[in-house]
Amino acid sequence: SFRWSDELARIIFIYIVFLGIAIAYRHREHIVIELLLIVLPERVRRLLAIPIHALVAALMLAIGIASLRIIFGKLGQALTPGLQIPRAYIYAAVPVGVFFLLLEILARLREPNRTGT
Repeated sequence: SFRWSDELARIIFIYIVFLGIAIAYRHREHIVIELLLIVLPERVRRLLAIPIHALVAALMLAIGIASLRIIFGKLGQALTPGLQIPRAYIYAAVPVGVFFLLLEILARLREPNRTGT
């Protein structure tokens, strides 16, 4: 049966999505509320950049911690039907994606010109 191929495609898609979040953040292609940024003066945008990045980092950290709790709670309990791998490997896409996003946020905060959010 080709059940495993469909399962593998889904797992790869999940990882692409969560890794893509960090890539989109790096290229400033993530969703922002531009209306607010357009009407604000440049100086105010610069001042808001750090709290905005810190807020995103805090939210991602909370999501990462929550996902780790789920992963460790499910470790070894259920296997996928086709590949027979622990579902925790699939859930691990969340903290992996969060980790890379946090790296991108830290890199953005180190930039001298942080106007882009």
